[in-house]
Amino acid sequence: MSAPDNSFVHLHVHTDYSLLDGACRIDRLMDRAAELGMPALALTDHGNLFGAMSFYQSARAKGIKPLVGCELYLVETSRLEKHGRSDEGKTIFHLGLLARNLEGYHNLLKLVSDAHLRGFYYKPRTDLETLAAHARGLIGFTGCLASLVPQHLLHDREEEARQACGRFVEIFGRENYFVELQDHGIPEQQKIIPGLLRLADEFGLKTVCTNDVHYINASDAGPHDTLLCIQTGAKITDDDRFKFSGTQFYLKSREEMARVFKEVPDSVGNTQLVADMCDLEIPFPKGSERYPRYPLPPEICSEGKTPAQYLHSLCVDGLRARYHVDYAEIAAEPPAAAALDLIHKRPEGEKPQPPDYSNLTREQELVVRLGYEQAIIEVTGFVDYFLVVWDFIFWAKQHGIPVGPGRGSGAGCLVAYLLGITNIDPIRFGLLFERFLNPERVSPPDFDIDFCMRRRAEVIDYVRDKYGRDCVANIITYGTLGAKMVVRDISRVHDLPFAEADRLAKMIPDEINIELRAALERSAELKSEYERNPLAKKIIDQGFVLEGLVRNTGKHAAGIIITDQPLENFVPLTLQEGDVTVQFSMKAVDKLGLLKMDFLGLKTLTVIADAVTHVRRTSKPDFDIDDIPQDDPTTYELLNAGRTVGVFQLESSGMQNAARQVGISNIDDINAISALYRPGPMQFIPDYARGKKNPDAITYPHPLLENVLRETYGIIVYQEQVMECARVIAGYSLGQADMLRRAMGKKDAAAMAQERERFVRGAHEKHNIREAKADEIFDLLNKFAQYGFNKSHSAAYAVVAYQTAYLKANYPVEFMAAVLTAELGNADKVAHFIAECEAMGLTVLSPHINESRESFTPVGDKIRFGLAGIKGVGEAAAQKIIEERETHGPYQDFDDFVARIDSRAANKRVLEHLIKTGAFDYAGTSRKALFNGLDASMAQAAAQAKDRAAGQNSFFDLLAEPERPESKTADTRAGEPPQITGKTEESTDREFNDAEKLRFEKELLGFYVSGHPMNRYAGLSEAIDTYPVDELLKIDERRDFRLCGIAGNIVKRLSKKDNRPWAAFTLATRHASIGLNLFADAYERYGSQLAAETPVLIQGSVLLSSEGPRLNVRECYPLDAALSSTIRAITWLLHPEHPQLADFLKQLRETVDKSSGDTRLQLGFLFENRVATTSEISTALNWRLDPTAFQTLRAHPAVAGVQVEAKALELKQERRWGKRS
Repeated sequence: MSAPDNSFVHLHVHTDYSLLDGACRIDRLMDRAAELGMPALALTDHGNLFGAMSFYQSARAKGIKPLVGCELYLVETSRLEKHGRSDEGKTIFHLGLLARNLEGYHNLLKLVSDAHLRGFYYKPRTDLETLAAHARGLIGFTGCLASLVPQHLLHDREEEARQACGRFVEIFGRENYFVELQDHGIPEQQKIIPGLLRLADEFGLKTVCTNDVHYINASDAGPHDTLLCIQTGAKITDDDRFKFSGTQFYLKSREEMARVFKEVPDSVGNTQLVADMCDLEIPFPKGSERYPRYPLPPEICSEGKTPAQYLHSLCVDGLRARYHVDYAEIAAEPPAAAALDLIHKRPEGEKPQPPDYSNLTREQELVVRLGYEQAIIEVTGFVDYFLVVWDFIFWAKQHGIPVGPGRGSGAGCLVAYLLGITNIDPIRFGLLFERFLNPERVSPPDFDIDFCMRRRAEVIDYVRDKYGRDCVANIITYGTLGAKMVVRDISRVHDLPFAEADRLAKMIPDEINIELRAALERSAELKSEYERNPLAKKIIDQGFVLEGLVRNTGKHAAGIIITDQPLENFVPLTLQEGDVTVQFSMKAVDKLGLLKMDFLGLKTLTVIADAVTHVRRTSKPDFDIDDIPQDDPTTYELLNAGRTVGVFQLESSGMQNAARQVGISNIDDINAISALYRPGPMQFIPDYARGKKNPDAITYPHPLLENVLRETYGIIVYQEQVMECARVIAGYSLGQADMLRRAMGKKDAAAMAQERERFVRGAHEKHNIREAKADEIFDLLNKFAQYGFNKSHSAAYAVVAYQTAYLKANYPVEFMAAVLTAELGNADKVAHFIAECEAMGLTVLSPHINESRESFTPVGDKIRFGLAGIKGVGEAAAQKIIEERETHGPYQDFDDFVARIDSRAANKRVLEHLIKTGAFDYAGTSRKALFNGLDASMAQAAAQAKDRAAGQNSFFDLLAEPERPESKTADTRAGEPPQITGKTEESTDREFNDAEKLRFEKELLGFYVSGHPMNRYAGLSEAIDTYPVDELLKIDERRDFRLCGIAGNIVKRLSKKDNRPWAAFTLATRHASIGLNLFADAYERYGSQLAAETPVLIQGSVLLSSEGPRLNVRECYPLDAALSSTIRAITWLLHPEHPQLADFLKQLRETVDKSSGDTRLQLGFLFENRVATTSEISTALNWRLDPTAFQTLRAHPAVAGVQVEAKALELKQERRWGKRS
């Protein structure tokens, strides 16, 4: 590193937060600035402060003075005027600013926020009036070539340049306004330098030289040019694209700048003067200083209560409601009174010490714990925080918005439970307050709160109205150029064909956050391409520079900031998706001490709420999900059978296997397997199951830990158990134990050495435990601290899991209707859950224009498909259809519907989809007839509407009877969907054939209603399949299997190991659906046989893993082609005296004569007490099995039954099975 040179500082620098314009990643920028010995560095991104906090902290970490600024967009008129594309006519100008001090920084925040919230029109713009109002503490510059003064000089408007310069001098003051000189070898810049120097002389201004830094190294000019093409969508070969003039926009050394500006040497040294003028210290307050203050209700204020007293009164009410405990009465009892005295009458400045609960009754423990928790909340300054959270949750519940029981460590807080913030009893579940708010190391508490997905936004709006819309905002997110994305983007810029670009990108291993250099090391194929293909090398070399740069901005899914004063006092603001959003990342917001609340949308809460509504409507008007029994045997039977599709947290095959293995008998088991089913602790599930089933097999690390580990059968499952073990063995307080747990999680060697010494010493002093044994226990705790899960979090989610399991077990129709509704718009998920309905024996009825509502609805013991679930119909059209139906009665038939519904709500496409999915089948007219007559029906309806509007009904219209086709009826009763046989019909003028109907249903509904494509193989598929799907998923040993069904949801992927292609897909049998994998070796041989919505026969192996059985396909064939070689023999069971027997035998002979093959045919005659079977009809005339002919023969009146014999399963032996790719 060269010696620091204090005579030059870069004052004009664009990082990658000048989106797709700056190519300086902040970490790399600081590394290079440090190499060059830069004492200070400025940030002047275009129109925003997105990167300001990252820049500020990164510079400080490198010992570089950060100069925080922005290159604003300025208009000479009003920023509120919004017309035309003003940047093209150069009526938008650049304006460089730096914050001289904290006042200037706050003014910069206000200017940038105002530009985004009020001045945005193509760009975030400010104007001279706004600038003048917020100029104190700011340093201004004449700017780059795109700035106001240089533009006047460039166009020979000397007087206008002088006037503009004078105006800026008035705004900033002579000492805070500098003439900026730039020279990148561009003629226009060189033209205006004399004029700028004249202005400096005239106004007595100092000059500074700057380089308009957009990339770090000179060699980055090419990648930066590519970045500009990514921004504009241009190709590198386009002649008229946006590009920079020259290659000088990099972070130059002091020596390089001095050479360029040797004729104005003062301009080099003056940059250090500017740096010296800047003295910005951004404050980072601890605690709740910037948290919102809860506005106490007037009646509480009139009583003279403080926020802490109001919080206490709410908790006392909660204690009575939750536990039926009178606080005043119990607090007066001597043991409780003595404990509370220790908490409240402590020496000034001391924190409350954890109480000893060992000699207290349950009621006394509750009162003392409440006193202790509230004392900690008060001393740490978070009383208002609790009131704020309580208030919006209370409002949500009052307004019928489902709220989750809690998540994260907050469920361990008794105060939160008493306030109704959480709905998990921390006493019942043994949860620890110190895991949430640790008095030993105060960090802000963090309630992550789940709301119903559908109504979450209402709660956020309430908070905005309550605390002021200028005090509440969303949090921004930044999308970056990842390795694969950057390769694709650069390939497009260099005009590489899409297929080639895709091939190159797919050579990068599929790992999260992988970088290109690591990809080159891990992928031999990518390295080979890089070495042999010059264009690939160029793309990847440019990718090294561009990867990781910020590409775009977004909005955090849940994070909301709430402050006690307008946000623009602390942070810059912008708009994202129409919402006011903080420009700083979540980490920066936390560092600034602002309150971040996560308003999370949990789909499962919406499912539970909808299911409860259905139950109340159909059977139990007073049903309350919070009052369900916790020991329901039907629920545990469902869980232990692994029938958990749709059950929160427990529906994966691995979870199903874990449930069966453990044998769930209470909610604590759900809690434990939820915590254990993760990489690492998953290995202990068998130990947990063994201990549960055989208590004699349980061992404890030390006898003193039996009480701590009894509930998990000697295994440390939860972080809270790690804390309790440290308390019991070594005398840690729970706050100290939480510090130990954190140190273990961070793997800080120095801290761990100190903690080990303390632990061993404490174990010896407290229990005389030998050093070796104490070390052993410490190592065990350290191991499980890495694995352990937050018990508060898993307990909260175990409650939700149990609630969904209870609903599925006891109210299956209502529950599955709610599950399906939650997935409206996701055809794959809807199909998945409809397959589960079929497996449960539930019928999902097709859409019905007079019975369907928007969503899926229980109709007796069936579920009616919702209109909004039909692809292309949507919620708005569904609402209009239902609204008209409820106002004016059921639709008599299709013509009545078309006449009554507004064509703007239900256009032709909507009508087509309603017809194709059978919504008008009840009226008796075929789908094809309605479809073919749609234009005429719409034209007639439009004409009638026009006549009605004009009042021109004729005399004969008034007398005429309405015409109705004879076949049409208005029967609107619920019924079974029309069934389609296995026969294949020809399409007629009157109706679509079976295949067309099924295709339309699958396409528009996501599943088959009127039949199933596999019905064509009824009687054959049962013989082919070696196991039913549900049995296959329960197999607990390695076996081979054979299945046939319809392939769908095919997702092609590349192996992480060697980049070879493989595929994941679903196979829909007649009775179920199952996920399968066709890995690389098998894909190479059989991938071409796998096509969506086609019948296939697959053969594979069940492999066992810690996640349960895994099904790997080894062979895949078109089903029709495989039938004859798979079905060994068919025996036709006949009535010997049936009058049509001869006709059957004739048909059979004719069928066999047409196509000979490998399937033997036999006849069996049914006599009174036996079956007499003939030998084969003729070995020379074995049949080439055809499923259509088989169904025709099977349906013959003379046939009493059919016996189908399949060949034994034999797999090819090229490779028994492959490792997962």
